[in-house]
Amino acid sequence: MKFLILWCAVWCWAFSARQAFADSNLLIFTETSPPYQFQSGNKVEGIATERVRNIIEQAGLHAEFKLFPWARALKNVERSSRALIYSMAKTPAREKQFFWIAPVAQFDLSIVTLASRSDITLDERLDLSGLSASAQRDDIAESWLLEKGLTVEDNLLLCADILCSWRHLKSGRVDFIIEDPNLIKPTAALVGLKQDEIKVAQPIPELSITAYLAANGAMETQLVERLQKAAAELGYQ
Repeated sequence: MKFLILWCAVWCWAFSARQAFADSNLLIFTETSPPYQFQSGNKVEGIATERVRNIIEQAGLHAEFKLFPWARALKNVERSSRALIYSMAKTPAREKQFFWIAPVAQFDLSIVTLASRSDITLDERLDLSGLSASAQRDDIAESWLLEKGLTVEDNLLLCADILCSWRHLKSGRVDFIIEDPNLIKPTAALVGLKQDEIKVAQPIPELSITAYLAANGAMETQLVERLQKAAAELGYQ
């Protein structure tokens, strides 16, 4: 009898814990970066979004997806212990600030410019002297460009999202942007450019990155482990 009572108590506790997680939505933040994540009607869609949604469902949880400019998405995820963000590079500065759930995308970034800019020729040294660029605020592209000597006061325009950077490129306000060549066709189309109007000036080997679904560093350990276990069950780790 005592064993039965104990078993019932344990079962009720486990069920209650599961319900507590299920009944309290997670918040998941991301930015516009088609085809990985983008707004479609009232829903956030995309290749990476589908992977994240699969993890949430596999874990038996519920989540609300929210699309913001990258810098704002980062600030939002820091404000709630039940928040996550994707698709984010695991940099040394970020590594201890977040729990890393699973990879959701791969980016191989390059210097991209207009095909008509025959004057822009770069080699492996990636000497950017005399050139201007646009990048998303608080993105790894911004950090890399600053390290290469560009400055916000002089030749670096910061944007809220990747489409803003593309518009600056199209208008001629900047000489180049940083983008994954695999994303040129779908993203260029969103600002009225064709793929053959764009060229890759030079790959950036150090910006070949795996992007992750990451959780706020204060998230409950049990919840983090549950998400990581779900990702592993799906073969995402």
